[in-house]
Amino acid sequence: MSESSISRRAWFALAVAGLAMFLVGADGSIVNVAFPSFREDFDGISNAQLSWVLNAYVLVYAALLIVSGRLADRMGRLGVMSIGLIVFGVASLGVALSPSVPFLVIMRGFQGVGAALITPASMGLVVASWPATRRATAVTLWGACFASANAFGPAIGAGIIEIADWRWAFMINLPLGLIALSLGKRVFTETPRDASAARPDVLGGGLISLSTGLLVLAIVQGRDWGWASTGVIVSILVGMLCLGAFTYRNRRHAEPILPQALVSIQSFRSASLALFVFTLGMYALMLSLILFLVDAWDYSIGVTGLSAAFAALVVTAASMTAGPLADRYGHRLVAGPGTFVCGLGMLWWIVMLNEEPNYLIGYLPGVVLSAAGMGLSLGVLAAAGVSEVKPEYFSLAGGVTQTARQFGGALGLAALFAITGEPTGSVDAYEAYKWGFLFIMITSITACLLVSQIRPHRSQSISA
Repeated sequence: MSESSISRRAWFALAVAGLAMFLVGADGSIVNVAFPSFREDFDGISNAQLSWVLNAYVLVYAALLIVSGRLADRMGRLGVMSIGLIVFGVASLGVALSPSVPFLVIMRGFQGVGAALITPASMGLVVASWPATRRATAVTLWGACFASANAFGPAIGAGIIEIADWRWAFMINLPLGLIALSLGKRVFTETPRDASAARPDVLGGGLISLSTGLLVLAIVQGRDWGWASTGVIVSILVGMLCLGAFTYRNRRHAEPILPQALVSIQSFRSASLALFVFTLGMYALMLSLILFLVDAWDYSIGVTGLSAAFAALVVTAASMTAGPLADRYGHRLVAGPGTFVCGLGMLWWIVMLNEEPNYLIGYLPGVVLSAAGMGLSLGVLAAAGVSEVKPEYFSLAGGVTQTARQFGGALGLAALFAITGEPTGSVDAYEAYKWGFLFIMITSITACLLVSQIRPHRSQSISA
């Protein structure tokens, strides 16, 4: 088989890993449409309690990505992904059977554990299964599965809840997880166990997980607790202290969580930073394209959902095109224009949208431009992050890039809420979201400048 050819086994590997990521992505978005049902099922549930149903998952997921990536590379990616699928499935059953809100929150946290184990391990398995010169295609398609699940999850969840009950929306994870688990054992060959795996840096792993969790906690709770509140300030200070302690230890430990051989790769550093900045705007964009229609133009949830589904189709189509283009022309020649096009979409909205609904002329072109830019950029930046990484660090590199994405997304949503505030009417909402679009445009253009720092694609430099 030539270096650029793709075997049937590689395609099957992508399909299985994609199914695992679709499971993770769909569950993360299904919970949003289940919120009203939570209120009906659990008497007296407060908004603060309700927010923790989502935050428990986000916090644990973000906190464990780097450590689980290192674990997958050292202990075996198939085993870690399989454990993740089992944990995710059992936790999903726990969510479906939850008798109380505290139990529901705990089970959502365990779902975050499973998702954190699945994500970097599945990415590492895909990267290892594909030829080095076609990795951008593999990673962008893998990412497209996750993005599509995030976009279509609400529709899937709404359908199940409408027909049956919110609990069944989580029960669907069990058969999908079992299918992915069974196929994974048939398609993948376990990666070799690292001989140094008996000496893990447990303290370093705990420090980076605690730091990540506390900083994300400050971001997601800042709006409710108050940005100057004791809880937010303590979370930031302790999180930064843990990050500093981790950095100090990581430089001196014989088996660090983030090896210098990985950190020293320029493409890995540049792509991770560009992905962080770009997702500052992208998570805000995905939410604002829905809230603008509802708050500013008083569109129904049904029409708004169809608009979001259309945007998801554009993202998916662009992602499927982006990978082969990046393999042929290089990551920055695809992600650079992609981030710029996304900025153009926001500029279109700033100039063309007004208080009166003008969907076809004002809204739709901005959706097409921004969604296409998102599809051209997100997966390609993740692929750029692993383009020069040695095989023994595939999952770890994937865990770091996905952590950058989670951080950027959480911070971007917090920034959007801070910018838009609480609009009291359609005119107020229109003015507020225009400032939000400006924020997204600035992050997109900044990411475009950062993408230019990624080295030109050189297939001969990629480690097979």
